[in-house]
Amino acid sequence: MNNQETRYQRNLESKNSHKPQNQESEVLDLFKLKTILKNNLPWAILLITVAVFVAFLYVRYTNVKFQSYAELKLNKRSEASVFGFNPLSEESSNLNTLSGEVELIRSKLFLKQVIEKLPLDVSYHVIGRFKNEERYKFTPFVVSYEKSCANYGQKFFVDIIDKENFKISTNPDGEEWVDQKFGEYFTLDGCSYKLEITSHFFNTENLFFIISTPESLMGYVESNLSVAPENLSANTIKITFEDFNPYKIQAIVEKISELYTEYSKEQKNKANQLKIEFLNKQLKQTEKELSNYETYIEDFTIENKTVNPSADVNRSISEMVKMDSILYGINYQLEEIENIQNQLEKDTLSFDKINYLVLPSNTQSLFEEFSELKREYQMAKTRYKTESQVLQQRKLEINALKDRINNYLSNKVEVLQERKETILNRKQAIERKFNQLPAKTNELNQKMRFYSLYEELYLSLMQKKTEFEIAQAGTLSEVDILTPANLPRSPIGPSTNLIYIGSFAVGFILSFIFIGIRYLLYDQINSIHELERLTTIPIIAKISRLNRSVAKKSGVIVSEKPRSQISEAFRTLRTSLDFVGIKEGKKVISISSTTSGEGKTFISVNLAAIIAMSNKKVIILDLDMRKPRAQYAFNLEQNEMGISSILSGGIHWKECINITKTDNLHFIPSGILPPNPAELLEGDHFDQLLKELKAEYDIILLDTPPIGLVSDGIIALKKSDHSLFVVRADYSKRSFIDDLHRSLSLNNIQNISIIFNAVRKENKGYGYYQDYYNDNNSKSISTLKRLFNI
Repeated sequence: MNNQETRYQRNLESKNSHKPQNQESEVLDLFKLKTILKNNLPWAILLITVAVFVAFLYVRYTNVKFQSYAELKLNKRSEASVFGFNPLSEESSNLNTLSGEVELIRSKLFLKQVIEKLPLDVSYHVIGRFKNEERYKFTPFVVSYEKSCANYGQKFFVDIIDKENFKISTNPDGEEWVDQKFGEYFTLDGCSYKLEITSHFFNTENLFFIISTPESLMGYVESNLSVAPENLSANTIKITFEDFNPYKIQAIVEKISELYTEYSKEQKNKANQLKIEFLNKQLKQTEKELSNYETYIEDFTIENKTVNPSADVNRSISEMVKMDSILYGINYQLEEIENIQNQLEKDTLSFDKINYLVLPSNTQSLFEEFSELKREYQMAKTRYKTESQVLQQRKLEINALKDRINNYLSNKVEVLQERKETILNRKQAIERKFNQLPAKTNELNQKMRFYSLYEELYLSLMQKKTEFEIAQAGTLSEVDILTPANLPRSPIGPSTNLIYIGSFAVGFILSFIFIGIRYLLYDQINSIHELERLTTIPIIAKISRLNRSVAKKSGVIVSEKPRSQISEAFRTLRTSLDFVGIKEGKKVISISSTTSGEGKTFISVNLAAIIAMSNKKVIILDLDMRKPRAQYAFNLEQNEMGISSILSGGIHWKECINITKTDNLHFIPSGILPPNPAELLEGDHFDQLLKELKAEYDIILLDTPPIGLVSDGIIALKKSDHSLFVVRADYSKRSFIDDLHRSLSLNNIQNISIIFNAVRKENKGYGYYQDYYNDNNSKSISTLKRLFNI
């Protein structure tokens, strides 16, 4: 008690300003955090439980995923050094090569061939109790359908009766089941289907199948396929595929490996070979032209004894050489385009002999698409009749593409003709100027011009040929399958342990956030340290919290349980009142609070009783004439005669005195509820009442209304020698202290102290203090309630 008294004395000696000058700020209030943790522990546990339960549902209803992979090795050797070229560094070269091969495998054109080679268009699913399972290979039947009208993406539910009969429906919850037979075509929603049993037939499980479009299959393969260089030094590529069915992913990886091996052998250098053959043909023609011009120049030199025209002639020749070079290129392109148009019109076009160098860059893909359409058309002719819709559709597509190609070529011809006309006009102007030169010189220069043109063309063709030959020689590749596609036995996910650990972590984080939010939003005053930071008003006592059941049954606790910790706290409060001058003749003590429920009346009656036990005459006045409660502490049922009657001048105060069970303690109730309690307290009758009571009693306790709700309490505080303001732990808000400061400042009230009520027990009681709490709490609070502090 000495430490506590010292603190109270220190508070009483503080300045008159009630607001703290240097308010302490704690980063974390541990007592407040402990309180919030106790109050919200069930919610935190609930959040963690919900997170783990969600993880359980996810694991329970999610199919496991498998992974299959294959490793390929590219055997490459560079022969470019034979031609005198310096090859790139080995690592850089391998990286470029492997990156190109990876893009080739991931290309839509290549994956389209993989999809066409595998039965992926129809997926079969077994309906399970908790989740569905896709079957591949081991299916009881296979589906044939008409591709032009199939209902793509629709689930077809199949109920197998026996090896000959089954029922099918697109709405399993309805009555639209149709009886069918295996091995026979049937019509459903305007399209023909046929189901044929396999060697893996079973009828113990319900199934459904889905027909996928080529576009959706392409997206499925692309999203689950991973192709990446494995080892740059060893030139290896790793192909990985992930899905829920191990047999399906093994088949896909295996087919990719096989097709890539075949494709690399047949198609890798086909384009380069065609270009080299074309260049050889052009080189022969150019060599012949060069030989003719060389013979003419030799004869001209012998005959005319000169090969050095004037500077003007040289400039003219140079310009005309340039014009002729352009015209030659234009004529050459026009000739090639005309030849292609004629062949395209007669349907005799050989796609392997097309010179794409003279065509627009975007026409090569059109010719390749045109070639593919014609190939598909020829294949379709073997399958369908001439008047079938499929063949007609193919013809329309071929004709449309042919028209598109002709439009491209015609536009190119128009551009070339316009350019040719411009060049010819310019050439004619130069030739008119050149004709003024001697005829022999003109003749020689003309021949020299063509000779230079063909010489330049010859060198250009040789350079292109060398480049393509180097490319062909440097990319001779053979693919070895180092690791064939494996059949996965163990899934790669989801990881049950990881999911549960993650869900627990998520639940813990959510609980942490929840507790943090509650901590930030918690506005109640929960500890005496926090109260001391909010105000410099002396805190002269703290009263421990009562159990609710005990508080409801008890009236004056200090009389009924004199050996309890509550009684000792009120004795400490009685002692602390000596510091505020009670012994010096200050007899009128008012007790108030900001709002109802803070324990103002409880403090009043018990403080009055503990003071009365010290042989002092004490009287309590219930000034709360709006919502009186003090009479219930003394078990008074009638409240007709009281303060309101006295202040209105109706009766004398001695007629309203109630003798309590505690010696030296009297009580005057509030009386009948008046319409004007504030006016009654401001009148002369209240001053006269206090004057007469001071002559009869040692201490007068005023149980006032809450000052934060009505003005009656402020009036009572002004007429008191000292005021006690009640703050309830975990109930009173911080803003109440600000309101108190404002009210005290406005009304110039100085003599006031604070009582901290309903403070949580810290389980440090001993001796006879434990006598009261252990006897009551251990019987009234269950173990679970003590655990969660509820």
